[in-house]
Amino acid sequence: MTRCRIFILMKRICLLLAATACCVSAGSAQPPATLRRSDCFFGIHFDLHATEDITDAGRTLTEPMVDSFLKRVRPDFIQIDCKGHYGISSYPTRAGHPVKGFDKDPLQLLRAVTKQNNVGLYMHYSGVWDDKVCKERPQWAMVKANGERSTQKVSFFSPYLDSILIPQLKELSGGYGVDGAWIDGDCWAVETDYSRAALQAWHQRTGYTDTPRGKDHPHYTAYLDFTRDLFRNYMRTYINAIHAFDPSFQITSNWSYSSLMPEPVANAVDYLSGDVTPQDGVYRSAFEARAMAPQGKPWDLMAWGFSWNGAKMPMSNKSATQLKQEAAQVMAMGGGIQFYYTQNRDLSLKPWLANTLSELARFCRERQAFCHKAQALPQAALLFPARSYRQQATSPFPGPPAKLPATLYALLDNQLPVELLMEHHLQGRMREYPLIIVPECSELEPDLLSELKSYVREGGRLLLVGVETAGLFAQDLGLISTHRAEEKSAFISAAGQLGGIRSPILEVSLASDAMTLSSFYKSNDYLDTCQHPAAILRNVGKGRIAALLFDAGTAYAEYKSPSIRDLFAETISALDPDRRVTVTGTHLVHVAVNKGLGKTLVHLVNIAGEHTNRAAIGYDQLPPLTDILVQIKGRPQKVVLQPEGRQLPLIYKDGRTSVRLPRLDIHSILEIVD
Repeated sequence: MTRCRIFILMKRICLLLAATACCVSAGSAQPPATLRRSDCFFGIHFDLHATEDITDAGRTLTEPMVDSFLKRVRPDFIQIDCKGHYGISSYPTRAGHPVKGFDKDPLQLLRAVTKQNNVGLYMHYSGVWDDKVCKERPQWAMVKANGERSTQKVSFFSPYLDSILIPQLKELSGGYGVDGAWIDGDCWAVETDYSRAALQAWHQRTGYTDTPRGKDHPHYTAYLDFTRDLFRNYMRTYINAIHAFDPSFQITSNWSYSSLMPEPVANAVDYLSGDVTPQDGVYRSAFEARAMAPQGKPWDLMAWGFSWNGAKMPMSNKSATQLKQEAAQVMAMGGGIQFYYTQNRDLSLKPWLANTLSELARFCRERQAFCHKAQALPQAALLFPARSYRQQATSPFPGPPAKLPATLYALLDNQLPVELLMEHHLQGRMREYPLIIVPECSELEPDLLSELKSYVREGGRLLLVGVETAGLFAQDLGLISTHRAEEKSAFISAAGQLGGIRSPILEVSLASDAMTLSSFYKSNDYLDTCQHPAAILRNVGKGRIAALLFDAGTAYAEYKSPSIRDLFAETISALDPDRRVTVTGTHLVHVAVNKGLGKTLVHLVNIAGEHTNRAAIGYDQLPPLTDILVQIKGRPQKVVLQPEGRQLPLIYKDGRTSVRLPRLDIHSILEIVD
């Protein structure tokens, strides 16, 4: 009998035994059937990154421990460690490198109990990053630009996939009947490889005889593209292999097709997922959720249950309040949510975590029907200029520069419902959006640039941010002459206040039909104007185009000045885009407008708190926001506050309906019934 058939037989036996155990369990009510990952909404992630010196794996892990935890929290799935970045497997693998000793097989126990509770079981598995393989087989490691072999990252030209990764995935499927895997340490861990095999492939593919070893080399961007192609092929190989072996196995590569890999989904991943950085998860979740939501795949984001950013910061658990805020940002965009905690060194769980997690489960489940899989209604689109960022990158999948998230935050801090759309999302759909924002970027795809200009002429509203971006649209903006002033300090005026900035500035002279909305000032005094416009507006055809003539996104990333935020608001107001929903009364609420349950759903997320304070490793109080006014285009039959189910009083005037929310604690939803 072939190894493949043995695996399949073992899996069927495992599933049969688990089902039998479920049928004869202590007479409790049968939980709902195990969900496919595409239908999962609430999950728990445990990982360990096991080290080789563990000698008692499973010692204090018991069936009652896991069973009581699952019954209290009721997740749709859990993800459990099976191989972390150290390359050591925490189950008795025959295909890889297990820990030194086992008291019992922890994975077998976890599979049995999760199956009894109809909870999905997924594996945390480190892909490209494998310390053990690089130590035991250094010839499999990628080679750095300086000629040193990596001690962490495997080469795509090594036998790693066929010898370790794919056999282990088959082992997990066939031997244990797990539902799928979450491959960590993958795209975000990829580095350029200068091994002999890699260089030979590079020369054969391109015909170049040189070796680009740094950003200054003219072909370095091409070498990054070469490396990206190697990763795509690597990911395609292992996904296709496990799907061929077990079509029901559900798999993703952490952060694939996200803000780190902003491109159309081209491999057969079953879902998208990523773990949001533990610090400032409220804003980061808002950004990453908007990057994943348009990709057309089931998706979820993982909130770290603790704060940590290196050896100098003590690890500290986040409060339920803090984690609810992060979850709200994800749910507001239609995604699933999972929470991450570590396992004990012997693979056991921490039962006390059920207290926090059951509270989080109640909060999320109350909102599930109004959130999960809802789709954003086109309001404002922020372009993700991936081509420009690839040209500036120094590693294959670095994620976008801070100026892009910061531009999104400035828009969200103005209560603007914004989607983050990559080039392939926006092209052909521009007319759906009353407002499009192009952030700081050095170039755009020619077809995209042409379509954006047509969008304005045909009646669209376009906001350009930054010195280089404005230069791409010089003729449309009515720029007669331009001069780029290198980074300097200046003041801008917005909302009747002066605020300081430090940024490159585009000094321009304007056509007579272009309007100056705001100017730069030399000092903190309105009498000391320098006569250079900071924000401009021009009518083009049936539409309008505006520009902020400094790198406002970069500036907002470095220091969150209210003046920058307010200049965004005033410029957008001058563009006068059609708005379905407007929210006033506070800048501490983020807004999303979705379609779900056949209705329009307005999400309001309280973003107060100390999440942006690097010195605050946790907080447990969140001041409520009060007296928020929401105005809705049209005249709905009713507006219901969810999840409370309370109908709110309405006032209709001049084509808009006003509804007042007396108090917002963390996350409320206005269900609009037309």
